[in-house]
Amino acid sequence: MKKTPPTSTDKDTTALMQSVSEKATLLSQQHACKVHPLVFKIVDSEETVIGYLKEPPREVKLRMMDKGISSPITAASEVLDAYLIKSESDPRIYTDGADNDKYYIGATMEAYDLVKIAVNQFKKK
Repeated sequence: MKKTPPTSTDKDTTALMQSVSEKATLLSQQHACKVHPLVFKIVDSEETVIGYLKEPPREVKLRMMDKGISSPITAASEVLDAYLIKSESDPRIYTDGADNDKYYIGATMEAYDLVKIAVNQFKKK
């Protein structure tokens, strides 16, 4: 089977993800905590949106896990609101208005994935 060579889009995506990861590492050092990049696409425009989320402290993680079982999207939005590094994130994520809902909801869903990972880490096997 012949392998298809990477396209310029693949290379662009790889370069973008590497750049975002490097920036998250730099922000982790600046904020003295782990920083998670939030990268997602807006479906109707194929636009890539980037944000950076500080990892919350232990107490918040515990509350997030409790709430994540019954209301995971609400837990994710609360974490997003409290720990988004606004100065380094796309401003449409945190700017109110119906036109920006898709950015906020997209970032919330990315944060939701982090909540799911946190909850699943501690489930009994």
